[in-house]
Amino acid sequence: MYKLEVAVLLLISLVPGMAIGDGADMYQLGADATTYAMTELGFEKGDVNVLALTNAGYPVIDGQTTDLCLDAVMEVSGCTPGKENLLNILSPPWKPLWFGFFNKNTGEAVYMKVNADASGFEIQDKEKIDAETVLAKVDAWEPGNFSGMIRFANVWAHENTPFVLMKAAQLHDHICPGLISGFMLAKYVEKELPIEDPANQSYKVIACPNSCKDDYFQIAWDCTPGKSGLFVKSLTASESSGLKEKYGAGISGIFIRWDGSSNAGDGLVLGGNSSSSSTSTNETASWPEWATKLNGALQRMDSADTPENYVTTIKEFHLESAEELQALQSAGVHPLKVLGVM
Repeated sequence: MYKLEVAVLLLISLVPGMAIGDGADMYQLGADATTYAMTELGFEKGDVNVLALTNAGYPVIDGQTTDLCLDAVMEVSGCTPGKENLLNILSPPWKPLWFGFFNKNTGEAVYMKVNADASGFEIQDKEKIDAETVLAKVDAWEPGNFSGMIRFANVWAHENTPFVLMKAAQLHDHICPGLISGFMLAKYVEKELPIEDPANQSYKVIACPNSCKDDYFQIAWDCTPGKSGLFVKSLTASESSGLKEKYGAGISGIFIRWDGSSNAGDGLVLGGNSSSSSTSTNETASWPEWATKLNGALQRMDSADTPENYVTTIKEFHLESAEELQALQSAGVHPLKVLGVM
């Protein structure tokens, strides 16, 4: 009898949508959200022109995890990481569970926010959010429930966007011109200091100053603080303004191609090319923040293959030993002063 009970419990645990106890049916919740989106946006399973976004798997509701919601989204919609049309957005466990879908063919999107006990949806909304439509009516349109989706959707739909940028956006939990600046900086470094010996070489980043850009390097280069790939140091407002006045560009950080076999490295102090990176014109100067950020993000993606339009080299340097690298990374040390930039 005991073996039979175990077998039944195991079978139940493997059936999507079935749950033991009185908790919410998380698989069904994800399936309901996806079915609603497919009906409203008019797409069929497996459509690669549809983007699914959700923070499912991160929120915890009444002690229940929400991972099965993510399974349902993939199985019902056919959107997957492999097709590069599923984004699982990082979220703390106390945040509300939400789902979004965007149809690139029509520019339409739906957004759903789950209510507190996961018994249904507090918000179900539909809107046309493609950049061409919304930027044509900046003064009369507000993103509302789609404020978190609008840049995800339009940057994903851009022809120059690699999926690694969208993976970084999952970590960053939004897309902004700053995160895309990290993408541009990385492409610039990969051109100037390419990895030639993958077994021994890697990138080290000293984020001085730190900003949204630094989340890109964690995904694209596996440069994480835990693996000593990323060190973060801030600048004061007066330091930032003084450096910009001195070099004609805002400091974007220190980037090192480190060779573990020789304990030596080549590095660059990089800045933002302010003359090319400005997204303001007489027309856009009065735009609301949502519009300027969307416009700025898309402008940067237009120049994805020419990062030098947005990045400039302030100083090149060479490190002869691990001690010299440590001298830039250690606590209490100002790396820009050590390098003679300040």
